[in-house]
Amino acid sequence: MLEAEIKIELPPERMQWLRTRLDSLGAFPRPDVRQQDIYFAHPSRHFAETDEALRLRLDEDGLRVTYKGPKLDPPRKTREEIEFPLGTELETAHTFLSRLGFTEVARVAKTRTELVVEGPPRAVVCIDRVDGLGTYCEIEVEASTVEEGRASLQQLTETLGVDDASPISTSYLELLLSARR
Repeated sequence: MLEAEIKIELPPERMQWLRTRLDSLGAFPRPDVRQQDIYFAHPSRHFAETDEALRLRLDEDGLRVTYKGPKLDPPRKTREEIEFPLGTELETAHTFLSRLGFTEVARVAKTRTELVVEGPPRAVVCIDRVDGLGTYCEIEVEASTVEEGRASLQQLTETLGVDDASPISTSYLELLLSARR
């Protein structure tokens, strides 16, 4: 299964409009979640060149490790994603990866509001307030193929009225590293 995602910057004046549109579609919000993501560099490959990512994510649901494969359909972020829970021991997981040769690249902290749109297609719309970057909207769907993901995202951006916004293909990690330079 692929995760197809599109990200747009969300200026304050557009955020309330989007929330109103999501309410009119019957989207139901989940409670806000504070997330801390720690990204790692591979000991023998350069993830920035291979367009992959390895992260630990800690939030109120616990700790998860996530591998993200190369983007298959830029500027959409359709890619393989493998994720599984690790419990709650962040320092133990960090030490484990360090012992295997992985090194921490950066940490991204954000407050995420998730709204579920039952569809079709079913989607999760995330409003992310990213420390040091600003506010963004991510629209995520699961798809069997790149084409299915592209079509679902196109339909959703039109339905939500954000199809005029320029998609951002870079990750929060890339945006944060760029902002620090």
